[in-house]
Amino acid sequence: MDYETTEDLFHDPDVGPKLLEMVDGSTWAKDFSEDDVKRLCRYLRLTRHERGSVVFAEGDPDDSMAIILEGSIEITKKDTSPEHKPKCLVRIGPGRAFGELALIEGPPRSATARALDGVSLLVLSRVNYERLCAKDLKLALKVTTNIARLMSFRLRNTSVKLVEYL
Repeated sequence: MDYETTEDLFHDPDVGPKLLEMVDGSTWAKDFSEDDVKRLCRYLRLTRHERGSVVFAEGDPDDSMAIILEGSIEITKKDTSPEHKPKCLVRIGPGRAFGELALIEGPPRSATARALDGVSLLVLSRVNYERLCAKDLKLALKVTTNIARLMSFRLRNTSVKLVEYL
């Protein structure tokens, strides 16, 4: 079942507890209170993807980010060979966020995300991010700070890997 928004998910016995676990166990949501997560849910939608399905493809005109509620995702990027073979960048699981580049800078997608198993995602679209910024500045600042931390962490890791090739 896909929800238009997750506002009522705290009352869903299959999803509500996972949202609260995410607050306790997620690096991405570690600075969020239970109330913050409940307020943020007004701007998220829940989507489910079957094993092997493409959540989004490199080059897609999408502008949302997602947080994994359950399951795992593989992020791949095409290499520069004539065959444009996909190379695995990372495999991530519950509580981890991805797709933040498209949320911040807009489309196109810079990589492909594929479900490694059945996946439930909390999706924040650009439109809803802008609504959040307009209506709840304090929460929007927390979300934006977490996105900046995530991007900084990924840039540092990329720099470390890049140095190995210089």
